Amino acid sequence: MEDSQAPASAPRAPVAATIGERLRAGRERAGLSVAAAAEKLHLDSKVIEALEADRFAELGASVYVRGHLRRYGDFVGEQGAELVNAYTARSEAKSPPPDLTQVPHPERRADPRRLVTPLVGLGCALVLAVAIWWVLAGSHAGTRATSGAATPAETLPAASSAPSAAPTSAAQPAAMRVADAVPVAAPAGKSANGSASPTTAPPDPNAVRREEAPARPMKLTLELSGESWVEIYDSRGTRLFYDVASAGSVQNVEGRPPLRVVLGNAAGVSVQVDGQSREIPTNAVNGEGARFVVNRSGSLSRARP
Repeated sequence: MEDSQAPASAPRAPVAATIGERLRAGRERAGLSVAAAAEKLHLDSKVIEALEADRFAELGASVYVRGHLRRYGDFVGEQGAELVNAYTARSEAKSPPPDLTQVPHPERRADPRRLVTPLVGLGCALVLAVAIWWVLAGSHAGTRATSGAATPAETLPAASSAPSAAPTSAAQPAAMRVADAVPVAAPAGKSANGSASPTTAPPDPNAVRREEAPARPMKLTLELSGESWVEIYDSRGTRLFYDVASAGSVQNVEGRPPLRVVLGNAAGVSVQVDGQSREIPTNAVNGEGARFVVNRSGSLSRARP
């Protein structure tokens, strides 16, 4: 007779803890509240809550999520690099790469930053054209003034028609009479009767060249006491740095100003311009990040949105 009892079911394997559960457990082991952990890491409490609840989409781009996971995991005693790998594997499994052959490519919009260089070049060309016109106009004016001066042949009839104060002998040489009729040229800056006349100084062509001289390259140094996302662009919009900078590192970048800088953790970054320390403007800080511009003079100002 067959045994009617069903075999005992095998014990279930324990469900692996999620990334958020591991972070919460590590914080509780450290005896910290959400507010205390946020204060020590200089983060918003909402960031801690989103990490522990696996709501990574609220933290923005994946590069920011990886930075927060590595930093918070190491802080609560978890392996930050392991949490980052788990997040990356989860993201790849959740959203497989799309088939680019089937996805219609949207129309690319023109980057307004690419219009800066043509506009600057057009402005320089206009300034140069005005300077050349100014120089040529001044030279033409000087030529007309020189050509407009009276010549001995032109002044001879007027002088001969005027009544002479003393009779001239018929035997007097003609060359002497012509010399008497030619007026003496007045010195520069004075008229024929001795009164001062205004003079116009020729334009300085070097002034235009000085205005067109590009700004010299500037050295920007970032010392990081904490991990932060860093973006740096030069005056032409060329990307000079675009990555997560680790804590304790020093990033040196050289480019032509103005330089545009984006920081993910402004409190953990100190700024130096050509070896001189600079403070990040208060109005350039937004939450934990900051956006500012390094001007040609080396000063820092808030970047326009």
